[in-house]
Amino acid sequence: MLKFLGSFIYERRVFYLLYLLIIGLSGFTFYLHTFSWEPFLDQALFTGFLVVLYSIIAFYRYIQKQKSLKLLVDNVVQAETQAIFPKAETQEERYYQEMVHQLLAETNRERIKAQQGKQEVFDDFGLWMHQIKTPVAALDLLIQSGNGNPQEMKAELFKVNEYLQLMLNYLRQNLDNQDLMIQELQVDAVVKEVLRKYAFFFSQKNLQLELKQLEGTVLSDKKWLIFILEQLLFNAIKYTSDGKISIAFYGQQLTIQDTGIGIRAEDLPRVFEKGYTGYNGREQQRASGLGLYLSRKVADKIGCGLAIESEIGVGTTVSIFFPKKRPME
Repeated sequence: MLKFLGSFIYERRVFYLLYLLIIGLSGFTFYLHTFSWEPFLDQALFTGFLVVLYSIIAFYRYIQKQKSLKLLVDNVVQAETQAIFPKAETQEERYYQEMVHQLLAETNRERIKAQQGKQEVFDDFGLWMHQIKTPVAALDLLIQSGNGNPQEMKAELFKVNEYLQLMLNYLRQNLDNQDLMIQELQVDAVVKEVLRKYAFFFSQKNLQLELKQLEGTVLSDKKWLIFILEQLLFNAIKYTSDGKISIAFYGQQLTIQDTGIGIRAEDLPRVFEKGYTGYNGREQQRASGLGLYLSRKVADKIGCGLAIESEIGVGTTVSIFFPKKRPME
């Protein structure tokens, strides 16, 4: 209480000093003119009473305001903070309170956004866990059987590695465009680099690979383009039991066509949505709904377009449309 009293008097020191100065000048005037001191004493008592009454009321309001401000400091990040602001007594205080209101609103928006982002990561991680558990379980069965085929074990390990890479790229894909390095790329060189990674699966599943016209260049980021191609090619291999996969490049359009199980017409409009696996993904328990979602998101980031056509029992064709000029230009 003494601390508050000292602060209260100090903050109003000009008022009290001015009052004492006026009383002193009045007394000096009475002294110079040899007036009777009774009117001066009446004036001093009356004005002193008013000053004391004002001080009591003002000090009480000062205490309440300090408590409100202390509560505000303790709960500054809470959404309901605006309700505990003390009433502004001056225009200056109104301006300061408005500034604080705006800062608190922005802080709360950022806090809610961060919480939503964290929950989104948890949800997506759950989808990813659902996807990776399939090759892990298959590998576990092969080990327990004691006579697992090394080629089959190698295939399952490769899938685990692919899913780990998928999650790594998921965590990286929120980087801004400073992460991009747009350059002119030879299409055939990029495609063949990706194909070398998946050559084992073509051999294991006895799939034919048909490379059509691949001559030409595109403007893109090599790292992210390879990521998209890996996702699309991995899906093509995953859902093609026999037959072939064809890759061609014409007029700034790269297509990957397979003769796999295909996608139902009602699922096509939603295949790029996060978490959407469609009938085939649910039926075969192979999909998390993250691969195509991330591919579309990364494609937008590097200025490319993605389109997909499919027919049940015939196959699927995915097309990447490259920009004719650098993104952001």
